[in-house]
Amino acid sequence: MNEKKCNGYESMYTFLSEEDFQKHLETCEDCQKEHARMQRVSELVQEAKPYMLQEKKKQSKILKAACAAFLVVFATFSVPIYTAGTNIYEDVIAMNEANSLTIEEMGLPVDEYGFLYIN
Repeated sequence: MNEKKCNGYESMYTFLSEEDFQKHLETCEDCQKEHARMQRVSELVQEAKPYMLQEKKKQSKILKAACAAFLVVFATFSVPIYTAGTNIYEDVIAMNEANSLTIEEMGLPVDEYGFLYIN
């Protein structure tokens, strides 16, 4: 008898055409058992699919809520609390005048308004 030796369920399923695979299943007892197990696993996966999708939606809602809470907290605490004066620009200019030299005092060329002059 010149019958093909079985290379295992996975290889037969992968490399044979659907017709040849069905013919092989009729003759190979080991592959029949493995095919029955795989069918049962497939049924269990199909049965669990709605529950897995439902759990994924719950996780998605939790993640969205956590992101929203983070953004609210971040936005709340990232706003600078500034009470030194009413105009931040005036305060920056005052700090600059008190702590540093002017451009002219540094020896750089300036125009009539005190801005750096570039040729």
